Amino acid sequence: MNQKRPAGIVLVWIFTSIVAIAWPMQPVLCADGRGVATAPSASEVKIEQNVMVPMRDGVKLATDLYHPAGNGPFPVILARTPYAKGGFKSQLTALAKEGYVGAAQDCRGRFDSEGEWSPFTHEQNDGKDTVKWILSQPWCNGKIGMMGGSYVGYTQWALAPGNTDVDALTPTITVTSAYDAMHSGGAFYQLTWVTWSIVQGGRSSRPDAAKNLKEGLKHLPLIDADNASFEDVGFYNNWVKRPVPDDYWASISVTDKIPQMSAPMLLITGWYDIFVNQQIREFELVLENGQPQVKAGTKLIVGPWDHMFNNVNAKNYDLDLITEGLKVQGDIKQWFDYALKGEPNGWDKRAPIRIYVLGANVWRDEQEYPLARTVYTNYYLRSDGKANSLSGDGVLDLEKPEGTPTDTLTFDPMNPVPTLGGKNVGADISGPADQQEIEKRDDVLVYSTAPLEKPLEVTGPVKLTLFASSDAPDTDFTGKLVDVFPDGKCLILSDGILRARYRNGLSKPEFLEPAKVYQFDIDMGCTSVLFQTGHRIRLEVSSSNFPRFDRNPNTGTDIARESKTRTAHQNIWHNDQYPSHVTLPLIPR
Repeated sequence: MNQKRPAGIVLVWIFTSIVAIAWPMQPVLCADGRGVATAPSASEVKIEQNVMVPMRDGVKLATDLYHPAGNGPFPVILARTPYAKGGFKSQLTALAKEGYVGAAQDCRGRFDSEGEWSPFTHEQNDGKDTVKWILSQPWCNGKIGMMGGSYVGYTQWALAPGNTDVDALTPTITVTSAYDAMHSGGAFYQLTWVTWSIVQGGRSSRPDAAKNLKEGLKHLPLIDADNASFEDVGFYNNWVKRPVPDDYWASISVTDKIPQMSAPMLLITGWYDIFVNQQIREFELVLENGQPQVKAGTKLIVGPWDHMFNNVNAKNYDLDLITEGLKVQGDIKQWFDYALKGEPNGWDKRAPIRIYVLGANVWRDEQEYPLARTVYTNYYLRSDGKANSLSGDGVLDLEKPEGTPTDTLTFDPMNPVPTLGGKNVGADISGPADQQEIEKRDDVLVYSTAPLEKPLEVTGPVKLTLFASSDAPDTDFTGKLVDVFPDGKCLILSDGILRARYRNGLSKPEFLEPAKVYQFDIDMGCTSVLFQTGHRIRLEVSSSNFPRFDRNPNTGTDIARESKTRTAHQNIWHNDQYPSHVTLPLIPR
């Protein structure tokens, strides 16, 4: 058994580069009435720093304003951020040169703003108060748009319900629900949120807080991972001890308020963003329940990038993320010009969805998601009982298994399967990383198709139906979809996890009976990839993906406070009675 952690995994990384949009918006030339490209010099942009905007409770929020040259009033683009408003200087200067007033504001309790920092808590009221203040200013012509990603995208969602004062939103790499941002299948996104909490836990960002992150992530109990990394962070404790939705999570979610939103949106995400699954679902909810003008005007872009819009693993698919990111900058500018200035630039004629197909490395317009022409196809797991590791006998094919043996794996929470690439936050730990080191482990079951005789496209949601038993009262099951190249390189596409006690739903926790076979329906997220001729489709099955997800101690106790662990022995079933399979959304060519 090879249980060695891959040397290339870097856990100590700095989170502070999460800003409004992870790439700077460059100046974009526009045409005047004579059709001549014009771009005023930067000296024509007047910058007002630390304008203190009053909120309804008397707290004042520091706001930087970027004024265009010439006579107003002008449309306004607002960004509300916990990451230091100065990070928007290049974007808003460029937009000011294009005839927009830019406004960047520090969130309550952060940097130059007054008040106490409590993530997600005040963004609805503070955002609405800021918009009202902007509308009262003589330089505002009554049109307001918002920009930004990650938490800065959430600040857009937060103020949108019932708010007719905003006209255009660009929620980027973000979510409407903080619960969904932090939990999946009952598991906690430990790597992301331990790091975020310690680095962003004070009035300003603290990059040095992550220097002991590696040790903190390994620490048990989970609720003390912040202390072990740096210091106790109150909001982290509150988040990690609430593994299922409750009134607290409902109070900071706007998912169920999507029908109340009146501003159309440009939603931007990437196949390797940690929030891609949720953001695509939010787009679907807009189309299902949104007001007519929101349905008609909202568009979705899903690119090849991760949360940072750049990562070291992009080279494995020959991706030029900088070039692709610049294209989306142009899309944002075009969207604002159409929505806030009324320019007839053809934005309204664009398809509602634009996706990037990995493997083919092309952009494609679509009319709906999931794609109407999708053929959902089951690929079944089979083996002779030894699918452990890449050297095992696991097979993935279209034929249902009959009477094949079970596969077994041992899950030791003190030696979990390490995270390598995928939907994470961090340039060195996300994206299409090669999984060959992971597949050397005996606690990873590997199932592969034969080499493909022709290209095969998979675009949409991936689901894993696993029939399994365990000797533990609670445990986890994980799945990972992988693209295997003829030379053996195998790139992660999507993954998922399900905490066994929540197999019947988050509101119905139920422990396992030893050796009893249960069905586990694992959401493995979404992707778009063209498996080329000669490639293989691969499924990895295990019980951990750490530290992307927190470890299950397998004891059946309160996971946040449990400091002891036990080893779990898992059986994966694949026969005519228990046909474990992965359902792939195939797109006819």
